[in-house]
Amino acid sequence: MRQRSRRLVPLFAAICACGQAPQPASPAAASTWSIPTGWKHETIPFPLEFAPSLAHRGIEELRFPPGFLDETAPNRWSYTFVWRLDEPAMLDAEALGHELEVYFRGLLAAVDGDKHRLDPAQITASASGTSTPDRFTLSAHVIDTFRSAGPVDLTGWAHRTTCGSGALWTFVLAPEGSPIRMTLDELAAQATCEQAAVR
Repeated sequence: MRQRSRRLVPLFAAICACGQAPQPASPAAASTWSIPTGWKHETIPFPLEFAPSLAHRGIEELRFPPGFLDETAPNRWSYTFVWRLDEPAMLDAEALGHELEVYFRGLLAAVDGDKHRLDPAQITASASGTSTPDRFTLSAHVIDTFRSAGPVDLTGWAHRTTCGSGALWTFVLAPEGSPIRMTLDELAAQATCEQAAVR
């Protein structure tokens, strides 16, 4: 487990760095999902190393604001991500909630490594359908093993878009009082099927 945790370090290495000057914005291009000035990004291939039972093919792209893992920052745990999948991935609310639960349990257990601060059963996630087809409201209870292993409650949404024979799943998650929720919604809305992943 310690080796797996070390391999996960690049996923959040940049956003954990404090006091560094913001990086310049990525060049505006319709062919990639934008990265706001000062934000960090990561691209991870499926199957995810920390959640290999999620039987998808494709990639995950994430966008993190400044202060994402700072326990005192207003932007803590506020982020958006997409799954660009090669298969239709037509998940209902129950299946989507289960996949997010598997995702967070695997990620946070791998980060915790041999510190033994986490019972994965503490982590829960659920999805509920809405009046809009393929759109869901989300809630998750996670344990921040990147820092002090304190609890964090998240709310947000997910939306599925058909992309030929594949799918684009877009996610927004943040604590209830996050001041950048509108920014996250706007950024998530800019993700489209045609974009290439930023490596």
